[in-house]
Amino acid sequence: MKMMQEAGLFATLAVGIVVAVHALGSLGVAQPNLAPPNPPGMMVAEAEAADTGAVPAASQTQDTAAAQVAETTAPALASSAEVVGPPDAKAGKAVFAKCKACHAIDKAGKNGVGPILFGVVNRPIASVAGYKYSAGMTGKSAETWTPQLLDTYLKDVKGTIKGTKMAFAGLPKAKERIDLIAYLAENSDSPISATDLGLAAMVAEAPAPAGEPSAAQTSAAEQPAAAEEASPSAVVYADPPPQTAEEQAAEASAVEALKKAVAGMDHQRAKYHPLHFKPAIDTATNGECLACHHEVLDRNLSEKSPAGVDAAKSLAWYQTLATYDGPQMNFHQRHMTSPYAKAVMNLKCTFCHQGNDPREESPHMTVAAADLTSNNGSQPFTLRKMVNPTETCLRCHGAMPDPVNIMGLAAPWPEARKDLETPEAPNGCLSCHQELFRTNRHNVSYLNAATIEDLATESSDVCYGCHGGRAWYMIPYKYPRHPWPGMDASTVPDWAKDRKTESDPRYQIKAAQ
Repeated sequence: MKMMQEAGLFATLAVGIVVAVHALGSLGVAQPNLAPPNPPGMMVAEAEAADTGAVPAASQTQDTAAAQVAETTAPALASSAEVVGPPDAKAGKAVFAKCKACHAIDKAGKNGVGPILFGVVNRPIASVAGYKYSAGMTGKSAETWTPQLLDTYLKDVKGTIKGTKMAFAGLPKAKERIDLIAYLAENSDSPISATDLGLAAMVAEAPAPAGEPSAAQTSAAEQPAAAEEASPSAVVYADPPPQTAEEQAAEASAVEALKKAVAGMDHQRAKYHPLHFKPAIDTATNGECLACHHEVLDRNLSEKSPAGVDAAKSLAWYQTLATYDGPQMNFHQRHMTSPYAKAVMNLKCTFCHQGNDPREESPHMTVAAADLTSNNGSQPFTLRKMVNPTETCLRCHGAMPDPVNIMGLAAPWPEARKDLETPEAPNGCLSCHQELFRTNRHNVSYLNAATIEDLATESSDVCYGCHGGRAWYMIPYKYPRHPWPGMDASTVPDWAKDRKTESDPRYQIKAAQ
């Protein structure tokens, strides 16, 4: 995530791996109200980073700063064609919410993902001590972060300084930019008032010659396309479509036929029923599976299975582990029938139980040494019916990828979140992932992506419940590296070089891509 560490800008830092959000109920985290909430509208941004709050030398007196602003050779404002009001530092403080995930603004603050921004206005570029800048940024070290240059840079980060590691797409609204710069200018040993910044000169330009569009008209025409490219609205989130009436009728008919077929069937015949194997299991519905296995969702388990086998003799290996802390009902209910599970997930029995040979709970007909990777090496690393948790559990659950060294947080998420969350914006994950770093990873048939988006506005527990979960046996599932709007695809970090770029085709919701 080093892509997000650059000078005086305001981009976003990836908190999770995601957005993302999967099966929270299974981890015992706080469960928010399932009614779709009103989003808080919180977004994020970033800039430079360093270990100290060093500010430029004594040249930063208020008079000198004001003189620099007044220079006629300063670059033109980025949006001179846009009519905006005077800069408002108070409003800029609200805009800074997009930056605080990566940057400190207090004089005593420390560098985060980006450098401390105290004193950034009229500070030499790439001058914060201790921060490792990109070559593109250090190449501009002879220049200064004037208000005008900050405005230009914040509108077009990568276009203004080629080679910057900043991933932030920019602030397309001129009013947000000048308000933010006014707020930054106040936070300095030599504060500059909003009226002395020279930003109020952003007024409509003179009319263009007759018959020709003005620059304002041209800019306005081009802005929607740019905004669409940088906005998370380019990713459409959708819940999987519900069963049609025809599908419901077909399932009911299949369940009735199955119940009649297995009535009185002995264990051996039931064990090798065609529905337990491919290809029949590939199209099996939950109703068909639960016709015999309904007790996985019941509170009271029978002493014997429908085929007459003692319940104690039919436990799956994971039910014998110390981490399996309750009746079988709890495990399946948490993932399928609890109110929260039904809100955020759309799991099918066959998502985990894919119908391989039930005689061996391993990826092969015999248990190889390579399979002995769980339960202290004494049991095969698979679920019942030979399903490897790496391809099931870990599609949703997994430890957050080094929040400090990879994601650039100041501390592990349970500690860092307090600085990123407010009553108005209770999900600190969205301080980075609301506007940027949004992908279509949740648009899969086993998740209710649109509902997850709604619930995530209420609490970061919705995200952390899955993305901050325990690392199952410390074996990571290699999540696809979905591109997000505006992502720099020219460089790929080492940890992502072998990643796919889309979800498993079996689970994609094509209509949502």
